[in-house]
Amino acid sequence: MARPISAAKRQSISRANQKASQIIGKMIATTLKGVQKEVSQRAYRASNELRNAELYVLRGQRSGKKYRVPGTRRKYTASAPGESPAVRTGVFRLSWGTHVHVEKNGTHFRAVSAIESKERAGGRLLGEMLENGTGRIAPRPYKQKVIDRALPKIKAIYQKPYQGK
Repeated sequence: MARPISAAKRQSISRANQKASQIIGKMIATTLKGVQKEVSQRAYRASNELRNAELYVLRGQRSGKKYRVPGTRRKYTASAPGESPAVRTGVFRLSWGTHVHVEKNGTHFRAVSAIESKERAGGRLLGEMLENGTGRIAPRPYKQKVIDRALPKIKAIYQKPYQGK
């Protein structure tokens, strides 16, 4: 037959449980902060991979018509419809910046890695005009090529095991 537990012993057990609960809570909070930091770092690395892929896709020779670079005597070969945009002055190619956003909702994280160019031509975003075309210009799609080039490296970044610090 079990002996009844004294009130003092019950109070001591209750305090020990409360202290253990606080320690576990602090460990969880610290671990979540570490996870959030690592997710943020991985998102930044992913955006850099997108930027590197953009620099790769928007380089090299194209097969369209030859034109003179405005304000110079140099010539360049434009892109043909369906090709990625040609590099005329390099301004559009180098105008891309990285953006990272990490949201935390309880124990869930959402990371958004992106690159963006705010380069404009005629009041419109140059990247959108090139990607989709205009009434006078056929589309010069490049966005999917950038994604396809960066995706394997981005997947590798996120598939590595969490290092927990």
